[in-house]
Amino acid sequence: MVMIAEALFMAWAVGANDSAKAVGAAVGSGMIGFKRAVLLIAIFTTLGAVLGRSAVSTTITGLAMGMGSSEVSLVLFSAATAVILASLVGMPISTTQSIIGALVGSSFALGLPVEWGTVSKIVLAWVISPIVSALLAIAVYKLYRPILRSIKGLKTLELTQKWIVLLASAYSAFNLGTNELANVIGLSTSAGFLNPNLFLALSMALGTLTFSRKVMMTIGKDITILDPTSAFSSQFGAALAVTSANLFGLPVSSGQAIVGAISGLSLYKGERVNERLLVDIVKSWVRAPLIAGILAYSLIKLFSAGF
Repeated sequence: MVMIAEALFMAWAVGANDSAKAVGAAVGSGMIGFKRAVLLIAIFTTLGAVLGRSAVSTTITGLAMGMGSSEVSLVLFSAATAVILASLVGMPISTTQSIIGALVGSSFALGLPVEWGTVSKIVLAWVISPIVSALLAIAVYKLYRPILRSIKGLKTLELTQKWIVLLASAYSAFNLGTNELANVIGLSTSAGFLNPNLFLALSMALGTLTFSRKVMMTIGKDITILDPTSAFSSQFGAALAVTSANLFGLPVSSGQAIVGAISGLSLYKGERVNERLLVDIVKSWVRAPLIAGILAYSLIKLFSAGF
């Protein structure tokens, strides 16, 4: 029961933070409202968790080799705690990084070998994904903008933009189910939680409904001002980057992808970017795995000492 509770808590934390990256651009640009965004997340994240195929959960499970259900529970609790702390101040951190940090900290505490080769590949993907997302967002923008210019009629243009942003957000939400939620699924399955996909997806949707608004506004409004064209290009470019990582089994961060896409596209367009906020976000990306790792290490040491 403890394992199930921790898995649901982690999924809720993913919804509280990571879901904002799937719909933040759409909400921030005014294309969809918050309640509709929550419904979109609930539907397409669940579909991604149930129907999506990704090698990410296999990668995460491999890093948890040698850990029992109690240790995995502490990994999930530590990672979720780091995510919630960031969500309280509206920082779009990486739940992926938090989980990896907690796994490494737990391995140290248990004296288990760390698969540094796998960890190095994941960290490299974290560095590359914002850059790739920015380039893809720029490419999508350059292709998409001429198409919009060819549309005649203001109502037709507005309807087209609204639906295209909705589709990009749905695609991102589906990716969220196959990538970030796959991290939780991989750990839960390795600890004996059978067929957790649907339950975790629903818990994630609840996290979106109850705790995601602050992070959503950071993504959609505080980094830069997004118009519908930029919102679509950023969201779709980030989603393409995450999909590419899924194919290689690399658990990248959708948060890093969307932040990279929004800031990269804005700089390309010559628009003002909130540099102080970007620095704070990058700092939170470093702090999250450290906090999760230290907490997991400390908790395992405490419990193994009989506390």
